[in-house]
Amino acid sequence: MKTVRLGDLVLGEGIPKICVPFVGKNERELMEEAALCGESPADLAEWRADWLEGLTEGAGEGHIAGRKRAADVAAQLRDRLGGRPLLFTYRRRAEGGNGDASLPVYESLIGEIIEERAAQAVDVELSAGEEAVWRLTQKARSRDVKVILSKHDFSKTLSKEEMLDSLKRMEALGADVAKIAVMPHSKKDVLTLLAATAEASERLTVPVITMSMGGQGLVSRLSGEVFGSCLTFGALRSASAPGQIDAGDLKRVLEVIHQAL
Repeated sequence: MKTVRLGDLVLGEGIPKICVPFVGKNERELMEEAALCGESPADLAEWRADWLEGLTEGAGEGHIAGRKRAADVAAQLRDRLGGRPLLFTYRRRAEGGNGDASLPVYESLIGEIIEERAAQAVDVELSAGEEAVWRLTQKARSRDVKVILSKHDFSKTLSKEEMLDSLKRMEALGADVAKIAVMPHSKKDVLTLLAATAEASERLTVPVITMSMGGQGLVSRLSGEVFGSCLTFGALRSASAPGQIDAGDLKRVLEVIHQAL
């Protein structure tokens, strides 16, 4: 598997890394989650900034204030993580999140995090459009911030060819890591996701993160080392997507699989 380094952490090497989401609605809750992370088996943390109340309210100067607030909170979280990398994510409603920011505000928010290097990595949604994605990936490269380019479908599982095409498009747009998450409606859907993962991990020049969501797709969160997904998400306090399980339980299963390989 190809590798990407986030500080001392290497994605794509050994056991899939565990990322825990921070979904606090205010700064106090976020700092409590950061403290809990220190007692967990997490390898890195994802701040889901779309859960933070009031971040993108208003216009004009309000947007500037929101960007500065996001960068400040991210920097505080990064300082409290004790060396664990921070992934900044603002998930829009179009991709299953809580964020209601317009695309220009979305781009400026992520751009601020990159400019201030407030997180080691940022998530950028493929649906933001190729021009915005390209601007952000190039900006991130100039600031030594890694980009996880992502696509989410909470209604269905795409065909294997569609998933591979999306992952290859992410690679072409400058992603450091390509991510796709889909919703299964059958066992066959889960197998389709796993088949796409195996092929993408062999054909792409960047690491991939994939998951089939919900309880039916749980196996995809556990078997990354077998099929080629470099990272999986486990719940710290609250899950940020359907099918996430406790990070401690996740770690134990990953280690059992690793020992068998």
